[in-house]
Amino acid sequence: MESRRAEILGPLLYVTPEEVPVRDLVRRAIESARGGVTGVVLRRKAATSWEFSELVRSFRDNVPRGLPWLVNRRLDFALAGGAAGLHLPEAHPPIPRIRPHLPDAFLLGASVHSLSAAEEAVREGADYLIAGPVFDTPSKRPFGPPIGVSLLEKIVASVSVPVFAIGGIGPQEAPKVRQAGAFGMAVMGALSFAPDPVASAFALRKAWARG
Repeated sequence: MESRRAEILGPLLYVTPEEVPVRDLVRRAIESARGGVTGVVLRRKAATSWEFSELVRSFRDNVPRGLPWLVNRRLDFALAGGAAGLHLPEAHPPIPRIRPHLPDAFLLGASVHSLSAAEEAVREGADYLIAGPVFDTPSKRPFGPPIGVSLLEKIVASVSVPVFAIGGIGPQEAPKVRQAGAFGMAVMGALSFAPDPVASAFALRKAWARG
């Protein structure tokens, strides 16, 4: 069944990194939103439960009203913090087991690295996908070589939900993934380590508009 609910996330997702301290991370998310970021995925795989709860609390209390945000992996913090949804890794518990326990508008998304994984996640009921890595990037090398624009295009064509491209995406790559049919792009390093997150987000949105 087609799901377009995830379109509320807009075309530019900021996926938070492990390396940036919480206070700086929240500041960067706020500044990135001023530059055009339309949604955020809180990702902190190495954090303790206490550290993650502090991140969720600080983020929730400071980000602009109306900016949708999701929590990576931790359903408990997503629900307790009032997130718009939960983002799952490719190897995740079956979505049909999770869905009955969630509010109606709650989003469930999944990372995918292959066409078969994308199709399976959508069959299970994922509302959106983050597909990649499309281009080479150090943070995504553990997931294998880049899938490339051609596979991204096949994934987009095979599913009925919004697909966000991830992996090595900057202003030069943004038009390429849009031309492949991606609904949006998910970025980490391009915003996390930029001297000016506002300008970097604006440049990404401007490049996306040219695609």
